[in-house]
Amino acid sequence: MNDNLPKASSPPRTALELPANDPGYFYDPMVTAGTHGEIRLSPRVEAHCRCGGAPPYQVFESPHSEPTWCVCRSYRTHIRQVNRLISQSGIPERFRYHFLDQFQESHKGTEIPGAARLKEHLRPLIYRCTEAKRNHKAIDTNSPARGFLLWGEPGNGKTMFCCGALNELIFHSGQAGRFIGLSRKFFQTLRHTFDQDSPIHGQAIPIMETLSTVPFLVIDDLGVQRDTEWEVEMLYNLVDARYAEQRLTFVTTNKSIDEIKGLAGGRIYSRFLEMCHLIHVQAPDYREYSKIEYEI
Repeated sequence: MNDNLPKASSPPRTALELPANDPGYFYDPMVTAGTHGEIRLSPRVEAHCRCGGAPPYQVFESPHSEPTWCVCRSYRTHIRQVNRLISQSGIPERFRYHFLDQFQESHKGTEIPGAARLKEHLRPLIYRCTEAKRNHKAIDTNSPARGFLLWGEPGNGKTMFCCGALNELIFHSGQAGRFIGLSRKFFQTLRHTFDQDSPIHGQAIPIMETLSTVPFLVIDDLGVQRDTEWEVEMLYNLVDARYAEQRLTFVTTNKSIDEIKGLAGGRIYSRFLEMCHLIHVQAPDYREYSKIEYEI
């Protein structure tokens, strides 16, 4: 970092009054490089930017004046933060930067059952995060919002929706979120922390602490674990910690509610009752919409 840069003589100018539906930035899905689009300044902020987007986003009113912060600085800083948080979230590559408007409600004119209702359930959470950021406040944990436990047949959009929810919440709040799939790899990672020759030896507690306290968490594929006593206990400890911390949690599973009730003697299900809205997703397999069949 260059410490010889002139120091701005005033705090960032953030007095722009934007409409409620304009946070000062937006996601442009047009891909110009890589596999995703880009988060950009909204036209209203861009119109007031005088630094040309050059860090450290300072403006000189005259050749001999002290620099002041450009009005765009806080918005550009937030964009960088959101990009960093999404890249660190663990969201699968194919679902990164997938937002609600990409979650289809119909296919070729036929309504997909439950899709619109799921999106309506999520909007109040997004609004809550947006208002907290707009008012420079943390999300009120004294009145915790419920996440979702989505259960149903494979392929009907449960993971896609929860990744979209996570992208939206990170995008609007600027707070961290994580995605974990309860596959063999997740539990293998935890086991490796007990191996003295592993580069992550001794990291089980920090890993679980991060997952327990991160503001938003998606637990994908609940039920694919082998249900060994150790795996179930680790899963219970994670759910119980997030329950105690009142953290927003999303869960997907192909198991039935009766099967979930059997985990950890019902202790996990009991906490989900308070943490999540339990929603049975009955949409058809999304992969059927994109399949291509050939006759030879």
